[in-house]
Amino acid sequence: MTWSFFNGCDRKLSVRPLETLPEDAAAPWTDRSPPGGLGITGSRGGEDRLGWVDLPLTAGRALPDYVRLRDELLADGFRRLVVVAIGGSSLAPRALVSGLPRGRGLAVEFLDSLAPEAVLESLRPDRQRETVFLVASKSGTTVETRALEAVIYGTLQSAGAVPGRQFLAVTDPGTPLHRWADRAGYRARFAGKVDVGGRFSALSAFGLLPAVLAGCELGDALSGVRRVREALDGGGAAAEPGVRLGSLLAGLQAEGRWHAHLTAAAGWEGVLPWLEQLFAETTGKQGTGILPVTCEWPHPEGRAETNLVIHVGPADATDRQRLEAGAAAGAPAVHCPPDPSGRLAFLFRWQIAVAVAAFRMGMDPYDQPDVEDTKAAARRLSASPESAPRPPGVSDSDIRGFLTEAAAGGLAVNAFGHRNRMSEGLVHALQRQLAARFRVTPAIGFGSGLLHSLGQIEKGGPPDLAVLMLTWDSGPDILIPPSPELPAALGGLGTGAFSRLQAAADYEELKRRGRRVLWLDAALPGLGGLAELTTRLITLSA
Repeated sequence: MTWSFFNGCDRKLSVRPLETLPEDAAAPWTDRSPPGGLGITGSRGGEDRLGWVDLPLTAGRALPDYVRLRDELLADGFRRLVVVAIGGSSLAPRALVSGLPRGRGLAVEFLDSLAPEAVLESLRPDRQRETVFLVASKSGTTVETRALEAVIYGTLQSAGAVPGRQFLAVTDPGTPLHRWADRAGYRARFAGKVDVGGRFSALSAFGLLPAVLAGCELGDALSGVRRVREALDGGGAAAEPGVRLGSLLAGLQAEGRWHAHLTAAAGWEGVLPWLEQLFAETTGKQGTGILPVTCEWPHPEGRAETNLVIHVGPADATDRQRLEAGAAAGAPAVHCPPDPSGRLAFLFRWQIAVAVAAFRMGMDPYDQPDVEDTKAAARRLSASPESAPRPPGVSDSDIRGFLTEAAAGGLAVNAFGHRNRMSEGLVHALQRQLAARFRVTPAIGFGSGLLHSLGQIEKGGPPDLAVLMLTWDSGPDILIPPSPELPAALGGLGTGAFSRLQAAADYEELKRRGRRVLWLDAALPGLGGLAELTTRLITLSA
């Protein structure tokens, strides 16, 4: 495997394998000596978060249990799996399922949105009886996940089903979800590891169980990642390309290159949302960070001095020409082709790279100190929705001024609504137009999931990162039933209404922190509302 670094100086191109970078570009810290020599990624807090380093050595032990459960579900007539999760608990299995070979298994879908349209799609009446729901939450208290769980549980009960038979849970030992799964008679419950954070959990039950149930064949991939991990012992960390890449990323960020444009080859797109969270929550704090911008090939910009490009998956001749041309023009690039040791090894190496980058940037890779404030504000507003801030009136000149100012730093677009192919198409068309007109390619996020990824860097990252919020009514809402597992204020609130309160809470928190933020609200409901907002913005930036 060769991860390559494309760089240019005075229009001269240099392409080098990461393994050939100077040793001082990857000199590790030795604050302590955990397994694998990865003390460079150690938490600076009191908690041990290095459990992910040894997962490649132990993950295969649970594989027979996962396969046995898959066979039982298929034998009982289940044909569909809905993973009810948000943040790393959803993004890690997506990254695996999208790229691993699949055999006999369940059709898999992900419910990681409070948008009523997404909930209705997951609860199609004609497919309810053949669907098993996997509820995944590390803390066991993730409010979006538990609210969606309550909606599904109540729906199945009303339909005359025995809900426990159709539910699985993955959570850390002793959490509220752990206890509830036992009381409610869930079909199976699997434990996470308390020393593994959510975005580093791809090789734990959070990532591997959904992948196995979906029919992914993990035997070779687990053997491959184990070999990569074993090579770290005996002082092998300094030669690991993930360590070299992490050091390189930290060095580029120190030079001012903090916009990481993430691109993917066909079939590798599922890795990008996972990488987005890994970058945003691991590095986006203490007033600095690396902003992940998931996009097609980077758009022409006049700010190449702040950009770097990361391309994952194979690169054909056209891809390579683009990488070379961009690097020669001043935007360095990293190409990460498929790992010969498999998809699990690829993700493991990226966890190493981003953890190393964060530690070299002087921060704890494992905390997300600025996420909780929006959660607390949303809980408060849920108890008194009338106190929630409203979208301010915004003129065309206000929008132009905001975008012009944002072009001097960075921009993130938060679309609080249903994410599907059509809504993604509208937002990415806006992304292309803003890049062409204002010379800044915005990061893009949707709804509640954004709060668990880009939400950290938006509030704790570089101070000149601006946020553009887009909201629109979802139409008919889906009520969240009262449940002892949820805050009382959520009982009887709609999932769409709660999502809107989350948007208001995020706006309030961004304003409180002095962040540059603009909130636009549509008059039309549903997809028409998003089209209304993106059309207005595209017209103003034409």
